[in-house]
Amino acid sequence: MILSRRSLLAGLSLSGLASSALAQKAPEPERVPVELFEETLDLPSAVRLGHAHGDVIMVEYFDYNCPYCKRSAQDLPELLKAEPDLTYYLVNYAVLGLPSVAATKAALGYLQVYGPERYLPLHLALFGLRGPVDGERALSEAERLGGDRKRLTETANADRTVQWMKQAFTLGNSLGLVATPSYLVGPESYVGGMNLAQKRAAIARARA
Repeated sequence: MILSRRSLLAGLSLSGLASSALAQKAPEPERVPVELFEETLDLPSAVRLGHAHGDVIMVEYFDYNCPYCKRSAQDLPELLKAEPDLTYYLVNYAVLGLPSVAATKAALGYLQVYGPERYLPLHLALFGLRGPVDGERALSEAERLGGDRKRLTETANADRTVQWMKQAFTLGNSLGLVATPSYLVGPESYVGGMNLAQKRAAIARARA
């Protein structure tokens, strides 16, 4: 089982955070402190995709059990293709209960063992699953993609993985990200789901 007794996250109160409805109207942008934006980019758990030095940086805080994060993941390949100058960061933000914590530990174990270049296939695979995603299901998908279960389990349960999760949770809380998905686009945050067109509009706003 991925969720070990040593997990310091198990005692955190996560019930106050919930996935947001993907409304027709995009969430309103809010200015965020530049230092918090920069701290997000420095998170060891953040996975960088797209252009290595893009003209716009977009960050997504997500939870593997958030249905609107699933929609966002479905848009991701098309977004990266449509925006070749975009740098996109994924931040695991396990806020929807213990299954999400366990799934995130497995995913971060995979990230540590196999590197960010192999992370996107796992990310899309986990969001392609039907029903709740927990540690065992995440491990099974990682194993299907060529991961070594024993090594992944050991890494997932390591203190470093728990620390990575605590850092992301603390930073997301400081940013006021009370729903998943939430996005940072340049110096602004968008708390709540956005469709592909709304994401591209936020990117265009950052370029203006």
